[in-house]
Amino acid sequence: MQLSANGIYDQYSRLISIPGKTIIPCPVQDHKTAVLLVFGQSLSANSGAEKISSLYPQVVVNYFDGNCYTAGSPLLGGSNEFGEYGTAIGDALIKSKKYSQVILISSGISGSGIYLWEKGGELNSMLINTLKTTTEKYKITHVLWQQGESDYLGGTSTLAYKNAFYSLVNTLTENNVNAPIYIAISTKCGPHFLENNPVSTAQKQLIDNKHIFLGVNSDLILETSDRVPDECHLTGSGERKIADSFARAILKNPQKSSQ
Repeated sequence: MQLSANGIYDQYSRLISIPGKTIIPCPVQDHKTAVLLVFGQSLSANSGAEKISSLYPQVVVNYFDGNCYTAGSPLLGGSNEFGEYGTAIGDALIKSKKYSQVILISSGISGSGIYLWEKGGELNSMLINTLKTTTEKYKITHVLWQQGESDYLGGTSTLAYKNAFYSLVNTLTENNVNAPIYIAISTKCGPHFLENNPVSTAQKQLIDNKHIFLGVNSDLILETSDRVPDECHLTGSGERKIADSFARAILKNPQKSSQ
C-alpha cells in the first residue's frame, strides 16, 4: 500500500481512498442502468487537468471494492487523483434519458502496456479480481478501453497488439462479461507521432461492429488545446470531447446487453 499527499494506493497503483469520498447506498440495477467498465492507461484514469463532479450525483455512481460513492474526479479504482472523463460519460447518458442510472467501474492504470493486461499479466490478475467483485452486485453492460500510447512508443507490432487484446477479451468472457466493447484509437503521447502507426492500425482492425465498436479516435479529434503541454494528457476540453464521443457511440449502438 502506498500513500500520496492525499490518496492511498494499492499494489497495482489504484487509488483506493482519498478524503472527500463518502459511501452511499448502491443502486439496484435495472434495464435502464448502464454499468461501465472504463480502463486502459492514463487517459482512462485520473490523469486529466480538470476535476469533474457529476451533475446527477444521486444516480451517477463510482463502484469500487463492494462500495458505492457519488461519481466525481478522481474515481476510486483508477490510478492518480486528478481529472477524468468517466463522470462526464455518466452525465451524458443520464441526460439522454435512455439511462436512469450509471455505475462507473474505473480501472485505468497510467503507463500500462497491453502486455500487462493480457493473460498472465499483472493487471490481468487485477482485472479478474475487479470483475469478480463487480459481478457479485452488477452486470457490466459496456466495456470502454483506452490504451496504446506506451505500446506505440515501445514499438509493439500490429499483430502483437491484436493478439494481446484478444487475450484480454477472453479474460472478460471467461468472467461472464459479454458486453459490447468500445475501443479508443489512442496512441499519441508527446510531440513525435505518426498517425497510421502499428498500434493504431491494430486498434482499427479490432473493430468489427459486432462486439467491438469505435468509442473515440482521440488521435484524430483532440487538438493542441485539448491536451496539456506534455502533448499527451487531457485538458478539461479534451476530457469532455472523449466523454461525448464514447457517450454517442454507446447511445447509437442498437445492440443491448442483457440485464
